[in-house]
Amino acid sequence: MFNGLAQPKSRGRLRLSGPNINDPILIDPNSLSEPEDMAAALAAVELCRELGNSEGFSPLVTGETAPGARDRSGMIDFIRRSAVTYWHQTSTAKMGRDSMSVVDNELKVYGIEGLRIADASIMPRITTGNTMAPCVVIGGRAADLIGISHGLGAQRELVVPFV
Repeated sequence: MFNGLAQPKSRGRLRLSGPNINDPILIDPNSLSEPEDMAAALAAVELCRELGNSEGFSPLVTGETAPGARDRSGMIDFIRRSAVTYWHQTSTAKMGRDSMSVVDNELKVYGIEGLRIADASIMPRITTGNTMAPCVVIGGRAADLIGISHGLGAQRELVVPFV
C-alpha cells in the first residue's frame, strides 16, 4: 500500500541562484515541516499497516516489508526518508490579491505588461486530485481572456464533465 498527503500544509519555496537565464533555480520543497503533516503521515502509515495486516488481506499478503516494528522516533525517521511527492507541484506564481500573489484574476502578471501565466503555478493551493483537469480549465480561461482582449470574444464554450 502507498499513502500520501493530498493537501499538505507545508510550503516550500523557489529561489534564483543568480542573475543569468541559465542559472539553476534553487528548490526547497520543505516537505513535512508542518507538525500537522507529520501527524497525518503517521496516521496514514498506521492505517495502511492495520489494513494490510488485517484478515481480509491475508490471502494477498505474506508479510509486512516496511516500515516494520518501530517506535515513534523510528516511524518519523522512516516517513522522512521514504516520503515522495505526487509530482503535482503548484502555487509558485499564485493568483490573488495579497502581497505573495503573482497574477491577477485575468492571469496577468503584476507589474509586467503583456505577460500572463496559465498553468498550475497560479493555483493558490494544490488541488486534492490530479492537476490535469484544473490546468485544462486554466488554459481554456486564458484562451478566452486573450481572445476577449483582442476583440475576438470567448472562443468556445467550456464544458467540464463531472464523473
